[in-house]
Amino acid sequence: MELKSFHAVIEAEVEFTRDELRQLAEFSFEHYDLKCRAAANEGGFLYGFRQQLELTHISPVAVQVTWQQLDLLAKIAEGETGFRTNLGRPILGELGSKLHNIMDQMRNYSQAVNRGTR
Repeated sequence: MELKSFHAVIEAEVEFTRDELRQLAEFSFEHYDLKCRAAANEGGFLYGFRQQLELTHISPVAVQVTWQQLDLLAKIAEGETGFRTNLGRPILGELGSKLHNIMDQMRNYSQAVNRGTR
């Protein structure tokens, strides 16, 4: 056995307001995808984010999120507008745009760290 390299898995600390978490939970409950619906149910990460906010009474609440969680939140946020382009891509609302912006930053940071340039 031989160690070839290291690979860093990046998590981001993201602040969500009470209203953003409420909206995401509403979109989650109505989503067609079971995994998206499960995120806001008891035991799901979105449920956990909302619980953290409720327990601390601090808004916005800062939480650690993985790329996979952000990706799922972006999918959930597609319900914000309900509209799609003629190519079938969702038209992003404010929440979706914010999430995609954070994902872009996270992707760039992860690539830089894993290439050794950070």
